[in-house]
Amino acid sequence: MSTPTPLYKRIEVWVLLLLSTGATLWVLSDGPATEDGAPEAIEAAETTDTPTSSPALTIHRCVLERDYGNARLDIELRYRNASPRPLVLQPPDVRLLSSDGKEVPPYILPTEPPPQIPARTAQSVRLRYWLEAAHLQGALRLEIRGSTAEVKNATAMDLQTLPNHQPKTWQGSIP
Repeated sequence: MSTPTPLYKRIEVWVLLLLSTGATLWVLSDGPATEDGAPEAIEAAETTDTPTSSPALTIHRCVLERDYGNARLDIELRYRNASPRPLVLQPPDVRLLSSDGKEVPPYILPTEPPPQIPARTAQSVRLRYWLEAAHLQGALRLEIRGSTAEVKNATAMDLQTLPNHQPKTWQGSIP
């Protein structure tokens, strides 16, 4: 009867360890990227000291993607958090309001935590909302701790004219 070979002397164990270590290092060093291969700037948002001359809330871009009778609105913005506490960008601190004052529900994915802005910093973030066709019939405005920015003007937009599952992008707010 032969004695079993110790685990550390088996070549297949060493090969598997090396391969798993290499794969782990590759995954950890590879950052998020967009479909065209460029790093995604909005997810890995930069943080800076807060300049006092810029407005607290600035909308950079709005992306609207129709999903049959509804639409997902992505708002890419920069917010300066002057508060001594971090800001988690979710209600009641952050609200998207229609022209009649009703709150538009956020688009929530369980795997995506809400964006957060550290205390006394400015950061670019993306907020997502789930719109019904009625939300696009009037103005939309975003409120973050008292700062307000227009997301869409009062001109009615017919959701049915947008192609389905094809994002439409506006620099700044939606006309």
